[in-house]
Amino acid sequence: MTQETSLLAFPPDESGGEAWLRYPRLCAADASALQALCTVNACPGAEAALSELDRALAGWGLPPRTDGDGLSLSLDPALPEEGFCISRPSPQQVRLAGGSPRGLLYGMFHLLRCVNCGLPLEGASAPAVPLRMINHWDNLVCDPVHGSIERVKGGDTIFDWTDLARPNPRYEEYARLLASVGLNATCLNNVNAEPEILSTDMIRGLAALASVFRPWGLRIFISVNFATPVLLGELDTADPLDARVQDWWRNKADEIYAAIPDFGGFVVKADSEGKPGPGTYGRNHVEGSACLARALAPHGGTLFWRTFVYGRNLADKLPDPKARADRANHATHEFMGLDGQFEENVILQIKCSAIDFQIWEPVHALFGKLSNTRMCVEFALTKEYSGLDVHMNWEGPYVSEILRSPLVAGRMDAVTAVANLNNSRNGFGHLLHGASLYTHGRLAWRPDADPRAVLDEYTVQMFGPEAGPAVSEMMADSYDTVASYTMPMGMTYISEFLHHFEPDPWANHDGAGITADGIGVDRTAATGSGYIGLYPPELAGRFEDPATCPLRCLLYFHHLPWTHSLPGGETLIQSLYDSYCGGVETVRGYRRQWRALHGQIDLERWAHVCEKLALKERHAERWRDLVCRFLEEISGIKDAQGRFDAPSVHNRVRSGYRQAFEDYRARVERERGVMRRKPI
Repeated sequence: MTQETSLLAFPPDESGGEAWLRYPRLCAADASALQALCTVNACPGAEAALSELDRALAGWGLPPRTDGDGLSLSLDPALPEEGFCISRPSPQQVRLAGGSPRGLLYGMFHLLRCVNCGLPLEGASAPAVPLRMINHWDNLVCDPVHGSIERVKGGDTIFDWTDLARPNPRYEEYARLLASVGLNATCLNNVNAEPEILSTDMIRGLAALASVFRPWGLRIFISVNFATPVLLGELDTADPLDARVQDWWRNKADEIYAAIPDFGGFVVKADSEGKPGPGTYGRNHVEGSACLARALAPHGGTLFWRTFVYGRNLADKLPDPKARADRANHATHEFMGLDGQFEENVILQIKCSAIDFQIWEPVHALFGKLSNTRMCVEFALTKEYSGLDVHMNWEGPYVSEILRSPLVAGRMDAVTAVANLNNSRNGFGHLLHGASLYTHGRLAWRPDADPRAVLDEYTVQMFGPEAGPAVSEMMADSYDTVASYTMPMGMTYISEFLHHFEPDPWANHDGAGITADGIGVDRTAATGSGYIGLYPPELAGRFEDPATCPLRCLLYFHHLPWTHSLPGGETLIQSLYDSYCGGVETVRGYRRQWRALHGQIDLERWAHVCEKLALKERHAERWRDLVCRFLEEISGIKDAQGRFDAPSVHNRVRSGYRQAFEDYRARVERERGVMRRKPI
């Protein structure tokens, strides 16, 4: 076959920037339903829903809509505000009712999704969680055009922080993308917040952005620095009990809401990783959060107060040195005694797990200690410890497991995740990482949904009904695969300390509890740090015994000898060797699966994923070789198959192709005053 005929075998090229909102020509669809969608009777408030329908009709190659009774759009006050109901009175008619214009919009996206995926055009739905959100880690201090994004390496921020009011078509596309999966809130800037976000000029820019987002039901939140009054030079203290500080926040909230009436509120990272907070002034988190919450309350605003605190002086709460040394304990002990004391508009934003977005880390025990406090579970779409934008990694099964946990299920006032959106051509850096955002939105809407069914929706909309199922099959176990060649069985922290991408077990293995006699962290109530004892009895009993502890988090809870026998009869150390090697083989299988899709997917997107999978294989080999050689070295036990006797192309020097710690270093320099702040 010549090169020319080979290229002609591919569909037309796509950048991937439309993600799952492609609306390609439909080969097989309900003809009567499509005909119905071309004649519309719409109620007031349906403008955004109609604009999306117009995009779909054009993409499907259908004539523009006209007035008629094929598709009826109406508002039904009996429905939940964001809910919708789709029905088919006859084969030639479709009825879509929403509890509000937002409900209509979500219903329209669902209707169009059903057409794309060949699903029945009927049913009712409403979100199970009121606030469904993403958190950007975008930085304001940046180069003159675009800023950086902490922990996201696929591209820079889409937001022009020098002039947010400047028209940018990507802003509306961004809002459409979030609305299409039912997200209704976004926090635009890094939790390591810079004070300039609250400057008057920036508020004007945020107001312009809010006007673009509003038709898509998307409310703006911003992260704020607790010490902003001091950092802006307007006060000499940020003590939350000082009346001047309370007045400052009240006035600032008034200024924001005068410009943005539907402003969502603040996200705060305080007393964490060097950030100022109420502890700076001898106050607790209730006192610190109340100062900001009371400023927001008259406007209906919400304060998300992050609980990611560790390393503080907890000697009074944790007299046992082993308990004090284990940071998994810290946030739970810091906050569990404050249950029921927070202001009504405060939501504690709790990471899904206690350490720091580790792979298959169990659900955070703090969720089980709060019965009278509003809570939000926080996930990470950024793949901070699982390959950034290089490693194909769909975390749907993990997100689903956390949301279905008895500590979380039905108890959340909000669900959020660290965003992986950026200004790359496909919007995510890795084309397939849109699956993470898609799944986050769909599971935030309905936490009991089958994650695999959600993935199938995504792949069919991305690649069509022919290639979609094969892509879904390839991605379904990708989270387990990344765990198998990076940190299997609940291992933590063997990546490099700053950027969390490269394996570096020689320098950073303490967090995984790796010693000459064994591996894992003893968090048992009997002999360890006691973290297991913070769980409810039924979970604690399961985790406490290595025989009943889930294998995927065994080493998170237990320090075991290298020769410990696993249920299958193999030793722990040999199982680790096999896991690392098996993970690499699985990645090679992914490459074969993707190559088999040649001609079924356009060349640009097909070649992009080919390249990413090649990088993934190379880096998986690097993890395997470096970690397994380290394990042989420290345990003194060789792999039974001798797979690491031959020299490796990988060595302990950082690979160099991915220098992923620049953002962290830049942030440290900014905080030290080394970098000049750009003018607002």
